[in-house]
Amino acid sequence: MIQIGSRNNAPTPQHSTQDIYLFGIDLSRPATPFCFEQSIGGGHAEQGGARWLALDELDGWPGKWREHLQKADCAWVAELVDAHSGEGQAAVVALILQRYAEPAQPTGRLQALGRWLKRTIHVGGRYGV
Repeated sequence: MIQIGSRNNAPTPQHSTQDIYLFGIDLSRPATPFCFEQSIGGGHAEQGGARWLALDELDGWPGKWREHLQKADCAWVAELVDAHSGEGQAAVVALILQRYAEPAQPTGRLQALGRWLKRTIHVGGRYGV
């Protein structure tokens, strides 16, 4: 699983400290590679869950995939999917992974470190981002 985006949106009506939205690409599931996850209050056991979808299932999913991507801090994925609506699923997955892997614009070391920390470390609680 390649995690493309995640963000803690707490406090929310569901939980005061942890309501994390995640989006990933699961290459081990080529038929349904798009993984939409939500972790509420510490995991999937009590609240939250995960759903794997194919490209042609996105608009029919009642989970509002565009809103989920925005809450997972990767709204650019929806823009990319919309811009390449005539292409096949494998091509769209490749475009998402290519854009995700692109190096950021040249920045200072502190900014680069901050972006790496944001992508890598998930902080819960009221101080989470």
